[in-house]
Amino acid sequence: MFDYAERYGTRFVKLADSRGTGKEFEFDQILLTPTARGYRALVELAKEEVDPRVMRLLSKVWPEPTIENLSFFAMAAAVYARSVADPPRTIDVGRALLRTAAFCRLRCARRKETGGGCMAAKGLGRHQVPKCVKLPRDVEAAWMDLKKYIAAGAARGAGTGEEARSRAAEGMKVDFKLPADYSPVTSC
Repeated sequence: MFDYAERYGTRFVKLADSRGTGKEFEFDQILLTPTARGYRALVELAKEEVDPRVMRLLSKVWPEPTIENLSFFAMAAAVYARSVADPPRTIDVGRALLRTAAFCRLRCARRKETGGGCMAAKGLGRHQVPKCVKLPRDVEAAWMDLKKYIAAGAARGAGTGEEARSRAAEGMKVDFKLPADYSPVTSC
């Protein structure tokens, strides 16, 4: 059996908010997602940073689990953009969530060919599933860079350049060996 920790060391990567709150968030290097503790910390940080009026407005559009899920994405991208990205960028999490909600409402109102957006999917007057949710481009770009950063094992500058791509490819590489007597014809 392949043991990732034995071969590569720890499989958890820390993302530190060095230019903001100083908090650390733990990500799973294999899944490229935060651990449960990291997810909860990102959601809590998003609740602290986003204006309460914005959160009240979002709660009229989406249920709480959808807001948590989208705020985790936006907050992780914002922490990466301000603390790791070179040059640092600023992503306003509240504004990103409002833009996402506006786009979701627009798609639900205009989407007729497939029976509507997420409101029609559940048959309710509220947006239920992130079926028609698209994250803003700045958040999506930072999220992709964050995944490369995690895959590279939190190597500095993991989001840019040829060397970073090779480190990310090495981090996401899957090694397996077929037995010497393996034959695709007889194995099916």
